[in-house]
Amino acid sequence: MDPQLVDTQPASVAAWLDRLPYTDLAECGKLLGQGLYHLGRTPLDPMQRYKLLKLYLKALDRYYPLLENESLHGDALATPKTRLLAVISVKLFANLFLAFKQTLNDKLARHALLEREQPKVELLLYTMMAARQYLNISQQNYCPLSDGFWLDCHQLYALAEQNGWLDKAQAGDDALAVIYRQILLLGLTATNRLSPADQQLTRQLAYDLARQVELLPAAQLAEPRQGYVLDLQTDAPPRFLPLKPSAEPSSRYLLELAPALGSMRRSLEQLRKTANGAASAVLNNEVQLLGGLLEEWQHPRRRKHGREDAQQMAEVIAGIAGIWHRVNGDSWRPAGADDDEDSARLRPPPSPILMSVVNQSASGYLLRGLPREQPLRAGETLLLAPPDNPADSQLCAVRWVLMQPSGQEVECGVEILGPAPRPVLAMPSITHSGDSFQRGLCLNADQDRPALLLLPGRPFSQLREFRLRDGCGEQMVRVSKLHQQSPHFQLMEYRASDQF
Repeated sequence: MDPQLVDTQPASVAAWLDRLPYTDLAECGKLLGQGLYHLGRTPLDPMQRYKLLKLYLKALDRYYPLLENESLHGDALATPKTRLLAVISVKLFANLFLAFKQTLNDKLARHALLEREQPKVELLLYTMMAARQYLNISQQNYCPLSDGFWLDCHQLYALAEQNGWLDKAQAGDDALAVIYRQILLLGLTATNRLSPADQQLTRQLAYDLARQVELLPAAQLAEPRQGYVLDLQTDAPPRFLPLKPSAEPSSRYLLELAPALGSMRRSLEQLRKTANGAASAVLNNEVQLLGGLLEEWQHPRRRKHGREDAQQMAEVIAGIAGIWHRVNGDSWRPAGADDDEDSARLRPPPSPILMSVVNQSASGYLLRGLPREQPLRAGETLLLAPPDNPADSQLCAVRWVLMQPSGQEVECGVEILGPAPRPVLAMPSITHSGDSFQRGLCLNADQDRPALLLLPGRPFSQLREFRLRDGCGEQMVRVSKLHQQSPHFQLMEYRASDQF
């Protein structure tokens, strides 16, 4: 767009922002993002652009709660509509960050004898807050960050440190030093492995613990250390590395997490005590999440197996119900059961999709493709099969997901759980009014693995007894050990009840 055609008059910009279709989230987000994009690239006095950006912030205060409410009621990867909204919202907040960064750079480039410091501090604060929000939105929607994001954040921190502005804060928000540490803590966590609810808890944890994190100059450490290291000259989040003080440049810092980890341990201990006395799924989820983050922040995941490039296609069915239907001969009627109205009324699950196998290892695959209506999400189960040989199907679990910038294709890393399962029906032996058999999947025992039962949800209980029904009849079984668990399934070892 010609810069001369961009509206830079505050009154008319405010009127245009007020007329935006806020109830149409996709269209409104698209218009806001385009407006910020063109504003950031229009030559303007930095203080005039700053005034216009504040008008956009007021509009975002109106738009963002509606966007957040929508995200609470669905998965960003679930449908073409939600994927489109995810891409639009990420671009919107990326443009907000870039516009504030441009305005700050323009303001810093002007050297006047009586230049006031306050506008520069305010712009730096808004730029850091915009960076934090852009990171939040990207993680929430499983989207990659733009190149240069981490280097920008590091340089903003260096600027604040150089000028003695680290303790500066906007009314009602955190200081610059705290915002930067919040960004770093969010960068430690593989949020594309988490459900939206777990992401929200992780974000709140990072915000709360940021004040307990220290940045120690690596060159000034008394002895060699190992931990999360950040380099203000590189475009990367903190990485878990060994440090040798005598060989470290001045731009490197160690992220000292010991006080924060201590707080996490105390919180985890208290949560476990509370969860033991209450049958609360929410509390148990918080215990599992906090324990997982504590482990990850102390001992980051390492790739166990080398990966090899692969050029092949695979048929994918996601979700326990869809897998059950497929391995039950594309039918909802259990084997050996008579026709019933309930099974006849059920609609077939979404059609399988074809995805590219990008690479593979001994433990799993990297897949890429268009999910259509298949629920590809972190922690979901899927059945993976060569299109020309369904007999070689494998039961897998989705470990992480990442949406491509276009919003069309999705990448996901999957772990192999075992061969194609058999369909079963399961119901606890001690039931409540309204309980019924639910669909589950079984992996038969072999020389490397005991018999496993996969059920939806997370209500695991040691030695819980189930009535297990399949085409051969019904037996009583007890679960002996939790093998794996995610927000969408529990995989349990089991044996016949009479073996206990």
